[in-house]
Amino acid sequence: MNVVPTASDQDSGGSFLGHNAYFCCPAWNVSEWRSFDQISLPIDDLGFRQGVTAVERLRTYGGTIFCADQHLQRLAETLRLLKIEKGPTTGQLERLIEACLELNADLVQQSDVGMTIWVTAGSSKFDPTWAVHLNEIDHEAVARRQSHGQPIAVTTVVQPPMESWPRHAKVRNRLHYYLADLEAKEVAPDATGLLLDSDGSVTESSLANVAILRDGQLIIPPEEDVLKGVTMGLVRKWSNEQGIQCLEAPLMPKDLLQADEILLTGTDTGIWFANNYQEGHHKRLKGEICQQMQAMLPEPRIRPVREA
Repeated sequence: MNVVPTASDQDSGGSFLGHNAYFCCPAWNVSEWRSFDQISLPIDDLGFRQGVTAVERLRTYGGTIFCADQHLQRLAETLRLLKIEKGPTTGQLERLIEACLELNADLVQQSDVGMTIWVTAGSSKFDPTWAVHLNEIDHEAVARRQSHGQPIAVTTVVQPPMESWPRHAKVRNRLHYYLADLEAKEVAPDATGLLLDSDGSVTESSLANVAILRDGQLIIPPEEDVLKGVTMGLVRKWSNEQGIQCLEAPLMPKDLLQADEILLTGTDTGIWFANNYQEGHHKRLKGEICQQMQAMLPEPRIRPVREA
């Protein structure tokens, strides 16, 4: 395995399109660092044919990957649930994460970045295809959501049943999230759509886990019913440390209306809040608990805006 490219291989342009990414594709006998824009999938790979792709998204704060252990544990669980074998080991990924940051220091030092790891099921003839690469964070959108919130909309899209689709698996097949967000954008252009469960309770959106604060208690959908969010796990931990009781219970749409705060959590944006729920409801401002939770996050590194 070629772990470190030569100096001539390293991207000097500082662009995400040409950054150094690790790509392993047994079908093409490839296992190397290469330019991000040179990564693709064989057409008979199950990641393309059936969308069988485990994925994990991470990000940096101050140039350091945040909660790497928790993200790699979740990826390992996803691979187990999807029965994808012969992919990268956790030890391999730990080394590649560090190498990816070092090889792309020109980008990482400018501002915080996202990092994506994905692993397909390969094909009947070949082992999994997988990659480790960077992705841009929209820091303007992050700042806007953290300061002013984001609209949410409860949609008609229902989560696939757990007998068919393990909800603790984080995968690239996101058709249900896509449809939910299309429906939500009919309410507001920047809204994120919450999916329903079979009992009519809300679960999560394409961007976020959701929780509400009511009567001084943090109420979260049962963990077995949603993707196990790394950031939401931190919110639960921090809430307990501050004496805020955390409860797991189904959240019905009416519970969102009655909430004192509606918290949203996800890797890129961290912790933010719903500023509106459905069309025509009053605008919500950032609440005290959201502000407290945001203050617990590390300080981000953001590229300074150049004056004209």
